[in-house]
Amino acid sequence: MSTILETIDTRLGTYNSHAFSNGNTLPLTGYPFGMTYFAPQTTDQHGNWWFNPYEPVYQGIRLTHQPSPWVGDFSQLLITPVTGTLYGHSLFHRQSSYDMDSAVFRPDLLKLYSHRFQVTSQLTPSLYGATLDVNSASAAPLSLVFHAPGWACYQLLSPNQLLITLKNASQTPSEDFAMYALLKFDDAILSCQEVIEDGARTVDTLIEGKDLHLQVTFKTSHLQCQLATSFISPKQAKKNLLEQEPFELAHQKATQKWTSLLSRVLIEDLDKADEKALFYHCLYRCLLFPQTFFEKDDKNQAIHFDPHSNSVKVGKFYTNNGYWDTFRSNYPLLSILYPDYLADFLEGILQHYQDTGFLPKWLSPNERAIMPGTLVDGVIADAVTKGLAGDITPQLFEAMLTNRQKSDPNHRFGRTGNEDYQALGYLPSKYTESVSHSLDYAYSDWCIGTVAKKLGHEDLAKEFFDKSLNYKRLFDAHSGFLRAKDSDGNFREPFNPYAWGKDYAECSAIQSTLGAYHDIEGTISLLGGKVAFTQYLLKLCQSKPLFTADNYGYEIHEMSEMAEGHFGQLALSNQPSFHIPYLFHWSQKPEYTSLLIKQLRSKLFTNTFTAFPGDEDNGSMSAWYLFSCLGFYPVCPGKATYQFGIPLFSKVRLNLPENQALTIVTQNNYDHFQFVGTVTLDSHPITELKHQELIRAKSLVFRLSLLA
Repeated sequence: MSTILETIDTRLGTYNSHAFSNGNTLPLTGYPFGMTYFAPQTTDQHGNWWFNPYEPVYQGIRLTHQPSPWVGDFSQLLITPVTGTLYGHSLFHRQSSYDMDSAVFRPDLLKLYSHRFQVTSQLTPSLYGATLDVNSASAAPLSLVFHAPGWACYQLLSPNQLLITLKNASQTPSEDFAMYALLKFDDAILSCQEVIEDGARTVDTLIEGKDLHLQVTFKTSHLQCQLATSFISPKQAKKNLLEQEPFELAHQKATQKWTSLLSRVLIEDLDKADEKALFYHCLYRCLLFPQTFFEKDDKNQAIHFDPHSNSVKVGKFYTNNGYWDTFRSNYPLLSILYPDYLADFLEGILQHYQDTGFLPKWLSPNERAIMPGTLVDGVIADAVTKGLAGDITPQLFEAMLTNRQKSDPNHRFGRTGNEDYQALGYLPSKYTESVSHSLDYAYSDWCIGTVAKKLGHEDLAKEFFDKSLNYKRLFDAHSGFLRAKDSDGNFREPFNPYAWGKDYAECSAIQSTLGAYHDIEGTISLLGGKVAFTQYLLKLCQSKPLFTADNYGYEIHEMSEMAEGHFGQLALSNQPSFHIPYLFHWSQKPEYTSLLIKQLRSKLFTNTFTAFPGDEDNGSMSAWYLFSCLGFYPVCPGKATYQFGIPLFSKVRLNLPENQALTIVTQNNYDHFQFVGTVTLDSHPITELKHQELIRAKSLVFRLSLLA
């Protein structure tokens, strides 16, 4: 029987293009929440889409920090094991076919056999790097060829140590931002050459420049290389290297780490092999981001490089996370299964505020200022409500208040158009995606009110709860949608509910009108009551997947994915629709939630290279799938409650912290039973699932029915 790790193929969701996403993921081998990840690079001709699972060729193993092709990579390095003579210095001249049948793509192990060079390469990860084992089947001497786009410096520190300094990060304000990679080989370096167009040039001890290709050759045909990275200094990289292990021991540690975290969910069903493999793949995806961006000094104190101030500071820091995506599903999932890690991530969020004066929005490695809102507020409110923020709750609250009131003159941090929003109660239409911003600001105000109430600040809580209803200012009773207004209060004309973009972030008015997660009852009232709300949801699901691309000027991939999904205007390809199937709970047709979830799960998610119905977004879509397999979902992070869906498996055991175990049982779990009849928690019937009751319970039992 396969272990959990052996069922995971990291290539799921990796077949993508600029025009269409099946996940837009990479086959990352790395340590859980590690600082550095690794994946084969199959091409350098398609920009940030540099891996294709159907192309059995590769140019090397890429050290990467790319969270999404839409964000791009930073501090990347390509390592190519070769034998013999290289002809030409381009990556095309270096690439080799690899044996897809014997290849291993797992979280803890990457293994490739190069037909051209007759070399087997194995890599196993650690928190700050990896150990590489390379074996030549022909007994020919091995070489490692290094390449990094942009500026790099290669320095031989000793006969078996190489220091690589990279300054090829994008979108960082610091000119001194660098990554240091220290490599230690178990064989002495025989020669070191720069690969150039017409041959090679010998390198003595140091070479620096842009777009260099460096070939390091050894006598041996079996080589191990221990690699450690640092964003602080070469000295720190040396310290991190001390934690590296020989390959077998390093692999054992990586396997144990992954297994311990993945085993917090144990599926006991004997069938559903594909579904189980996909489930654990999604769980693996949720354990990749955010990435560690701090290191430990000689006193075991957490330190990190702060690109904003161009200095090293004390404190934990995490990066490669877009809170617009991840607040909805990732962090609520962590609150159940991995609250121990969530506590550290909250420290990292607070650290960003202490470093910059603002809370983070989209970090890679620093603030990228993309996507609307400041939805890290949802992460904080959810953690505080569940009692997981601990002693730093008052500091997080202070950060939320400051972030809400303060404006950044460079428009990078904080709320876009903050002065206008505070004056008008909505963001006027002169700002791009103004409706989405306004909705997200209203939700964030509700989050601030929620934390204020938790801390006993009743007056502040009431103030922000009142402000959280500002989204209603954009409701147009005539059309029945939330619409953009100018500063004088006039709706933008003409209006087309099928028009994506401009006033809406990666959606149209149809999805956006349902975006007040914190005030669903208020949305129901705006739409005319429960009957009208039900009709709105039914029409959304049963309409054609129509859209207009006029505002973008072209068809963005989310439009294409909605059309291809065939679920009407329910665009599960993107986050604004994640909660919509669960909104039927508040309608006259609550049974439609389970019906929809079961169909969405089976039709849009597959255990293949085209696994996802759109961008997976650093675990966001994976967490949606995981919740929807377990049978419940957090429609509004911060309320500490979950709405019921329908479970996939007959028996699942959640191994929660503090030796608490919860068994989720699904009775009558037949394919044609599509409705939930009853739900009991520790034998008591329930209609709503509260977080504190969930994590203390021993059994959650769903009884399915043929008819509703």
